[in-house]
Amino acid sequence: MSDNSGLPPLDATKPDAAPGTVDMPSIPTEFNPGPSSKDVMIGAGSLVFFAVIFFLVRNAYVNYLVGSQKRSPNNAGLAGWGLFGGLFFGAAIASIALISKTMLTVAYIAPLAVLSLICFVLCFVVGSKK
Repeated sequence: MSDNSGLPPLDATKPDAAPGTVDMPSIPTEFNPGPSSKDVMIGAGSLVFFAVIFFLVRNAYVNYLVGSQKRSPNNAGLAGWGLFGGLFFGAAIASIALISKTMLTVAYIAPLAVLSLICFVLCFVVGSKK
């Protein structure tokens, strides 16, 4: 009994391309679905953890400005929120880097870096006013 299942033989070679055409090699396409849900949960958890730490740092900074530097409570509070925002957006960049290297692109990083820089400038400008 012969095995004739309609498949080409194993030693079959690829037919030559027609004259005047270019035979392009097939490019494998990899499907990158992005970060898994486990990675997103780890990144979100680290961001929440850092937000709590940064809130405590903000309170300490406000108390320092009001107590030692004799700044007004309103200015000190705004400077504290600027510090919190700058640290939080920086931590968001680090969290994106932790989650997935493919998401570490200019489209995600540039707005967060600009927001972080604006918050730090706000923190130091408002914190220096009496």
